[in-house]
Amino acid sequence: MDRKPICLRAWDIARVTGGKWLNLDRNIAFYGVRVNINRLEEGDLCFTTRPDQWGSKVPFTEDKLETIFAKGALAAVVTDESHAKGLNHPVLLVSDAYEALKKMAFYVRDKSQARRVLVTGTEGKTGFKHMLYHLLSEQTDVHATRDSANLNVPILSSLASIGCHDKVEIVEASVANRGVGKTRSRLVQPDICVITEVGYEHLSTHGSLENLIVDKAGIIDGLHEKGLCILNADSPAYDRLREAIYVQKYVNIITFGSTPHAHARLLNAVFDEKALLWHVASEIDGEPVNYTLPVLGEHAPLSSLAPLLVVKRLGYDVQKAAKAFQYFRSYETMGRLTRIESPDKTFLFYDHSHRASILSYASALKDLSRLSPLEGGKKIAVIGNMLNIGALSPQAHEDLAPMIEAAGVERLYTVGFFAKPLHEALKDPSILAGHGECFEEIEAALLNDIGDGDLLFIKGHHRIWLKRLAAKIYSLGACHEVR
Repeated sequence: MDRKPICLRAWDIARVTGGKWLNLDRNIAFYGVRVNINRLEEGDLCFTTRPDQWGSKVPFTEDKLETIFAKGALAAVVTDESHAKGLNHPVLLVSDAYEALKKMAFYVRDKSQARRVLVTGTEGKTGFKHMLYHLLSEQTDVHATRDSANLNVPILSSLASIGCHDKVEIVEASVANRGVGKTRSRLVQPDICVITEVGYEHLSTHGSLENLIVDKAGIIDGLHEKGLCILNADSPAYDRLREAIYVQKYVNIITFGSTPHAHARLLNAVFDEKALLWHVASEIDGEPVNYTLPVLGEHAPLSSLAPLLVVKRLGYDVQKAAKAFQYFRSYETMGRLTRIESPDKTFLFYDHSHRASILSYASALKDLSRLSPLEGGKKIAVIGNMLNIGALSPQAHEDLAPMIEAAGVERLYTVGFFAKPLHEALKDPSILAGHGECFEEIEAALLNDIGDGDLLFIKGHHRIWLKRLAAKIYSLGACHEVR
């Protein structure tokens, strides 16, 4: 995603926030607003944090100014002038940094000409954001953050980072807890809301699927009076979600799916096993739209309809957007297939290490069934447990066993306590190669097991950190992205 100057320059930011600049001799233009130091990029304005203003779980970073500037930030926001002593870099002094970020975000939101698209869903919100950004960037100026951060602070940071010439802002929001859908919708005040899917993730915090549906529906709370809400008509939760939305208020709902009455309708999708892409036939608001989609996921053809529908409803060229799909590159959370070449072996790595849920496991294991190892290789799978699905957990993990075997897995490693129920459900327990409560307990055996021609699949909840194991896999040799 291209970096462009944000709307507000340094002097404007001081005026909007009520802050005072130190060490500033010119009206600086910034290229982004960040709070997380680990995600800082060159040209950013970095807001430092303190627990009494940002929340008890947030670290104190006002004393990290040297690190912030070493990472390329152009300026920092602090509440204590003493931390800026001895520095020659611009520092904005405010009384409350969190409130200053909100003032900046809301000012830009209200003054910008950009139409705002807000997406949530148990699955697919980050993929939707990256797809829509890719399609629109061929035709107009569009802004979105390049990661999957989706809580209050990243939402505010994204709004504050809108550029002067941006015509569309895309924001994703997590609804992992009760009531936050409404809160985050009010922050964004979107023109279009998209709910990609409703599944069982975060069931433990919502208490029931009905509560979860109501909270997802809350994403329309801040929707403009003439705004649109886009729903997945193929979702098992569609009828209940639609009803939950209408209980809150009447909004204009349009749909994507394979049903005859969907506004964006999937007519056909054929997977090319040689080219590893989909050939998709669809209708977007009655207009025939055919395209190739270089994404492995079983769900990808259906998921691709939603961004195309948004493109059409925003008034852009849907045919040109669909054609741009041929150059789309999957974001890391969507799953990537890589060929890794080391001195003693060459193997394939299908990396799904960033996310895991009931729905995403079903899709990813179906993908794995279509993929083949290189000549002479075997299929190895590392299955990490799912979290936050409450009482469904034992059965959900048992249900993975037949999908794993149907995918042709020959060597299976499991990670996490909750993954154990699938062991007993395996028809062929001999494929079980190892189990660990954490990935470090299987790491050595797995690395030794990977042979020439193998296909390795890794998937698990992000809180069991299988992406760290994935990083070690990538370090084994030269990496060549396949899909």
